[in-house]
Amino acid sequence: MSLKIEQRIIRNQITEFEPRIYSTGVHLVPMKVELGGKEKFIWVANEFDDDTYFDDKLISPRVISDKIDELYVI
Repeated sequence: MSLKIEQRIIRNQITEFEPRIYSTGVHLVPMKVELGGKEKFIWVANEFDDDTYFDDKLISPRVISDKIDELYVI
């Protein structure tokens, strides 16, 4: 799953920018987040490639979820 170019998350406008970088098993993109009237940049997972684990169990991560406990599937 990939993130859409512009999204509304928690009432803040978030915009995807380049560059898209790769770290072992994950593609990261910088996102501009407006918090308290100030712009900040954060790295956000855009896509997962390799096996991902949580508590030594193989999981399938989701990039976006409505609930924290739905961010991955065992």
